[in-house]
Amino acid sequence: MRILSFSLILPLLFFCKPPDLSNGCDPNSKSYLLGTILRYVTSDNSPSCLPSFSPFDIDYWGVFGGSATVNSMEIYGNELILGGSFNALGPNVGSTYYLDTNTGKIVSNFECPFLKLNDLAKVVVSDGNGGFYIAGNFTYVRGTPIQNVVHMLPDCKIDPNFTPNPGSPPNIYSMVMFGDKLYIGGVFNSWEGNARNNLVSINRFSGALESLAMDVNSAVEKLLIYDQKLYIAGQFSTVNGFARDRIARIDLSNSTLDSFVPSSALNSTVRALAFGTISGTPAIIVGGAFTTPRNNVFALDLNGTVLAWDPNFNGIVDAIAVSGQKVYVGGSFTAVNGGTARPNFAVVDSNTGTDIGINYALNGNVHQVIESNGQIYLFGSFTSVLGENRNYGASIDSNTNSIREWNPRFLNPFSYPSASAGFSLDGSRIMIPGGNGTVNYVDRSNIASVYLDSGLPTNWAPSIDNEVAVLHIKNDHLFIGGYFATISGLSRTRLAAFRLPSYELSSFNPTITTGNVTQLISDETNFYFAGTFTTVSGSARSNAAAYSLDNFSLTNWAPDPNNQVSSILDLGDSILLGGLFNTAGGSASSFIRAVNKSDGLAISIPTSFPDSDVSGFASYNGIIYVGGNFSTIGGSNNQYLASFTKGTGVFESNKFQLNGGVFYQMIISNDGLMVLHGGFTSVNTTNASGTAFINLNTNQIKAWEVTQTGVTFNQKLFGKYLFIGGNITERGNQPFGGYHRIELPKLESF
Repeated sequence: MRILSFSLILPLLFFCKPPDLSNGCDPNSKSYLLGTILRYVTSDNSPSCLPSFSPFDIDYWGVFGGSATVNSMEIYGNELILGGSFNALGPNVGSTYYLDTNTGKIVSNFECPFLKLNDLAKVVVSDGNGGFYIAGNFTYVRGTPIQNVVHMLPDCKIDPNFTPNPGSPPNIYSMVMFGDKLYIGGVFNSWEGNARNNLVSINRFSGALESLAMDVNSAVEKLLIYDQKLYIAGQFSTVNGFARDRIARIDLSNSTLDSFVPSSALNSTVRALAFGTISGTPAIIVGGAFTTPRNNVFALDLNGTVLAWDPNFNGIVDAIAVSGQKVYVGGSFTAVNGGTARPNFAVVDSNTGTDIGINYALNGNVHQVIESNGQIYLFGSFTSVLGENRNYGASIDSNTNSIREWNPRFLNPFSYPSASAGFSLDGSRIMIPGGNGTVNYVDRSNIASVYLDSGLPTNWAPSIDNEVAVLHIKNDHLFIGGYFATISGLSRTRLAAFRLPSYELSSFNPTITTGNVTQLISDETNFYFAGTFTTVSGSARSNAAAYSLDNFSLTNWAPDPNNQVSSILDLGDSILLGGLFNTAGGSASSFIRAVNKSDGLAISIPTSFPDSDVSGFASYNGIIYVGGNFSTIGGSNNQYLASFTKGTGVFESNKFQLNGGVFYQMIISNDGLMVLHGGFTSVNTTNASGTAFINLNTNQIKAWEVTQTGVTFNQKLFGKYLFIGGNITERGNQPFGGYHRIELPKLESF
């Protein structure tokens, strides 16, 4: 849209009289006008005398691996800092992605918006015009409800005219295209409410069910088109009541089962089919988990005769590809030709069946092997090929037999039968289905940062050996707390600091040998931390302590709550603690207590106590909001969320009732917008499933109408935006890694 606007505005610069001045920061100058237009087109909001423009929706790289959780966030300059439990940072692409076949780099979100399938995809088929059909277990594509099969057009848009309706979710294994039809095999017994047992045909333009109705009595795992014939293979023993032992053939000219039957019966599952020329004979090459008529691989001529060719694999074969006289075989075997060591992948001669003499030494199974333009692509559970690191995907040049530089860095292994990929018409791109969620990731250990204006990762990559629970910036330091014991090989137990802006690890090194630090705040004198611990650098400190910001010495502040502190808030002249304790500051204090900053002794705030734990605080206009797992305070009904006046400590009558679930997290903007997360279904009488916006100036409530999968652990305000972090995997039925950004509603919209 902005490019179009630019094309409309540009002629005005040449046909209208330009301003007289040339000062680039003078609003009347030509250079100011040109610069403003350029910033508009490029969504430039960097510091400048020129106007800033909101960027297009930024796709921030997510966290993956481990528990893929963001516990805390901070903002420093143009960087969003993330702390949590994760080992990788990568783009939120979903289960299918478009990669360059030379570099392995993902095609940018700007060039082709990420597909963001919300569940596993298994097979991709080119439509012959630059688009693709994708099939799998997904139910949403880019947040649009689409079940199991989608058609992506050449311009990367979803085809609105292709609307298949499988009905009961099928388990799809394989898909091929022929003419105006798509043929789909797997495990299912109906399609659009009509009986279709394990094989179905749909119109490739509309998605409508076609008339082909073969009754296949068990799973169809592989489909192959050759010479107007559809070969089907899998676990079945009959088709339309006729004996067809794991392989059958359908004549597509009349949609009938033909008489093709292998001359020797198979005794187990077929998982791979490929066409090739075996000793000069056109043949169907078959792979699987059988021992007759051959061990796991054999070849049939087009009449069904088993050929003499016998490479003799000693384990399951999942995939076969052919290039020239070479047959590429992947699976979970260890040897070929009766004893030649070839773990999980081998290349054999199409004339003799003998291995070509190269041990690629894959250290894990291979579940897909695909050929395109003389390049062989492998996908599986391996991480090494010929001694080189290749996480779950690799490519081999069929001419030189060498491993290519192609290295997409997949995060998770591919399982059979996923990763049945498709290629663009010119072969420059490959679309790969799987269950990774990200690709091209970078290693990050429990802490990371991304640029706010691009969403891309910075180069900062300290290695932290365990979970980071909390981040806090004060002056020129980033303080972190958590469960860790080392940072980049250096001892740092539960609490540490990085110097800003260099991000160098500070020499600050308190010793907290047991427990954890999960809360950090500061005032102008000290920084306060809390969690579950008993000593700090050899001094007794139970669950809460403070260091001086001046010289990083441990202060005498020691409120000593007798159990976990889950929340902490600066009240100005005192510190408010919340958690699981029943004493704090030397006084009986059920789950909440304010203590002096000077000595940590309790003060009479609040004046009454909840009946269960407190886990969150926020404040606005002298009112302290308290969230937790309680249902009453001082005997009065205040379920999960309550408030008291800072000056008196007296809890107010219940203003906001969370119904149907507990409190998770809250934050309040400077103008009084509360964002509330929990397991609730409504707040007061307003339906709000899990998230609600509250205008604290009017107490009006607004539901967030976008669904989120996962629990919110923390939030960070950034202008009109809010970053939401937790163990989040989806927002609006689109995949996200640990956190996402939303635009806040305006108060006048309530």
